[in-house]
Amino acid sequence: MAAWLKLWYSRGTIGSRCDRPARIISPWEAALRSLARLKREAGLRRSRRALLDLSDDQLRDIGVTRDEALREGRRSFYID
Repeated sequence: MAAWLKLWYSRGTIGSRCDRPARIISPWEAALRSLARLKREAGLRRSRRALLDLSDDQLRDIGVTRDEALREGRRSFYID
């Protein structure tokens, strides 16, 4: 197989040495993956925002300082 064709069939990374072609997914599977990702991101956002509502005593119970809670609560929802 030609080198450029191996690269084209790789998993999307330049210089990948994967000889297996990339798996093609259906539009339904792509939509389900997108919905799952949105659900996960919404959950992350909810839990990060919930930290902002906790009192200092509650934060101390879980071992988090107010500064850490503020920093985490303000993080963008798409950052893991």
